Amino acid sequence: MIARALRRGLTAAVLLLAPVGPSAAAPAAKPAAARPAAAARGSDPRPRSGARPRGAARLAFDHDGPPIVLVGAELRSDGRRITDAVIELRGTRIAAVGGPELAARAPADARRIDLRGAIVTPGLVALETAMGAVEIDAEGSTRDDTRATPDPIRAAFDASSAVHEHSTLLQVAAIDGITSAAITPQGGLVSGSIAWLDLAGAPGQRVARGGVGMRAHLGQAVEGSRAATLQRIAELFDDVRFYRDHRGAFDRNQSRDLAAHRLDLEALVPVVAGTMPLVLSAHGEADLRAAITLAQAGARVVVVGGTQAWRMADALARARIPVLLQPSSNLPGALDHLGARLDNAALLAAAGVEVGIAVMGDAHNARNLTQEAGIAVSYGLDPDRALSAITAVPARALGMDAHYGAVAPGKVANLVVWRADPFELSSKPEAVWIRGESIPLVSRQTQLRDRYLQRLRDTPKARR
Repeated sequence: MIARALRRGLTAAVLLLAPVGPSAAAPAAKPAAARPAAAARGSDPRPRSGARPRGAARLAFDHDGPPIVLVGAELRSDGRRITDAVIELRGTRIAAVGGPELAARAPADARRIDLRGAIVTPGLVALETAMGAVEIDAEGSTRDDTRATPDPIRAAFDASSAVHEHSTLLQVAAIDGITSAAITPQGGLVSGSIAWLDLAGAPGQRVARGGVGMRAHLGQAVEGSRAATLQRIAELFDDVRFYRDHRGAFDRNQSRDLAAHRLDLEALVPVVAGTMPLVLSAHGEADLRAAITLAQAGARVVVVGGTQAWRMADALARARIPVLLQPSSNLPGALDHLGARLDNAALLAAAGVEVGIAVMGDAHNARNLTQEAGIAVSYGLDPDRALSAITAVPARALGMDAHYGAVAPGKVANLVVWRADPFELSSKPEAVWIRGESIPLVSRQTQLRDRYLQRLRDTPKARR
């Protein structure tokens, strides 16, 4: 079905001429509407229970533990705000969330932590990053984020199998509130599968789940041509369907030649079936129309980049396609980036598009995530929507929302404590919990800072 839709929908006339979405002259951004007050204040209406949400299976790292109760903070999570909140943790999961009345029902043996005056948010999620698969960009021996091959179809590639769990980049990001990352391969037309990584945890168990999405690219990914890229995707998806329906004939070498290796075809079967998100780079209107055509044919499309998405906000909203973008990317470095706007996120959110925010392709600076969200807020995005864009939306886009993205009963206990607005440039976490464990706010960078600051203090002024 997807391949047939591509053949029907991705002709040059449709891509270049069809008037989908608003005109190039978009109205000024207006703040996206905040959630209703009744939904944003008060206690969590869900039952106080350590059970996971319905349909959420245990993850490999899950374990029980003694109760910990966080009291007195303002909780901000996926559009809700609870003043004087009570959050009960048990092992790797959140057991209960509510207002001050919940404190009286907390277990008598619970360890209590007073957070009065603080703000608690869900752990932040870094999207579109090679964190854990890259250490030094310029040193090939430290890079496992791509497969060095001229073949543009690399769907079977899984970077999570080579995660460097002792990477210094993980703790650098973690102490700035990033608790999870979507390890995303790059290169080619289809880069490979995305894995969900927690930035702390037991050795060998930091990868919470592999195969949460398939990374692919529109634009000039094949032979320097947008049209060739679309043609290759149509051919590939058609061959994946053929392979799925004729595995026996393929194994007996009784089928026509197909567009990809058997392992790549196998890896793409869930994408064609609509059970694995297709995380697709698309910036220009033509490529965004192609992404909409794929979604209408049954693919679970997630757009990455979306520079011109504000021009097609209504069409993207109707197709229910999340858009992951970097608000500070407002310079037209290529034809598809003409029309870049700092208020892109606000315009999309106002139209009803789920907006995610990321630091694109920079494993070393994922910690700037709150700064990117703050830029979006300064250009009209509602602050609660901005927080969801770096917590709940990434989890929903990659199908991990049963476990991550919010502070709610049954979710993994990834939390961040702040003493000021998280989107202020000077604001830093006071505490970070990953999988129910408070991590030390120390990284290689802070250790080097302290080491050389001490040397500077110990050096006589005359020798400085």
